Amino acid sequence: MTTVDLDRVAQALAEVAEQEIMPRWRNLAAGDVREKTGPNDLVTVADEAAEHALAARLPDLLPGSIMIGEESVEKDRGLLDVLKGDHPVWIVDPVDGTKNFAEGSDRFGVMVALVERDVTIAAVIYEPVTGRALMAEAGGGAELIDRAGERTRLSVTDPTGLETMQGAFNFRFIPDETVRKAVRAKADAILTDRHYRRGCAAYDYRMLVTGEWDFAFYWKNMPWDHAPGLLIHQEAGGYSARFDGSPYRASELAGGILATPDPASWRDFRSAVLAPIG
Repeated sequence: MTTVDLDRVAQALAEVAEQEIMPRWRNLAAGDVREKTGPNDLVTVADEAAEHALAARLPDLLPGSIMIGEESVEKDRGLLDVLKGDHPVWIVDPVDGTKNFAEGSDRFGVMVALVERDVTIAAVIYEPVTGRALMAEAGGGAELIDRAGERTRLSVTDPTGLETMQGAFNFRFIPDETVRKAVRAKADAILTDRHYRRGCAAYDYRMLVTGEWDFAFYWKNMPWDHAPGLLIHQEAGGYSARFDGSPYRASELAGGILATPDPASWRDFRSAVLAPIG
């Protein structure tokens, strides 16, 4: 299996964030933000500049690798075809949580996954405001490195019952209104006020792998949102699958994602909360 120096990847993310993202945080002009598909789907000059800068750096860390990013794929969906090819592929979300970033919130991050033949083999999530980096390599466990360089092994929370589980529940993209309302009603009834939507997958996965949250549910499977976090979650001891129980693959854009501490929790959650989707 291909290996890569994750410290060098994290350093590249930190340097690009310092150069292209943080100078624009809480300093965006009106023309620096525009809508893509709607008012909740934004892109800023920071997204574009950071992706461009990472495209000039990441492939140099692994000869023969290529990079695709959220903003480049927005212009050409055909770029996703490289995920099943022979070259290692860097998948980049230059600013995850763009709406939060544009509003001045500190809940955003830079996410990178390295995929080989559609399987995620390495990942880094970097938080520009805190300077924390979460990283994992397949089979090597997961760790958090803080701004001072101190390393902490990551671990998901211990399994618990639905009556105490809390986490990310993102149902906004369920296209069928009847199903969306039914799933929301189930979540409200079973999880009461213990399900959240924070608008940032980087934040959600950090909460999962530091043991502060128990689950994450997503309808939309875009690879830059989930390939990094799901590998780190897996290496921190967690379990995840698409709603039908099949394993996640970066090229699969549908089928949903449910992440929990273990398979038993996954089955209990799927049965109790997601019954309306069949």
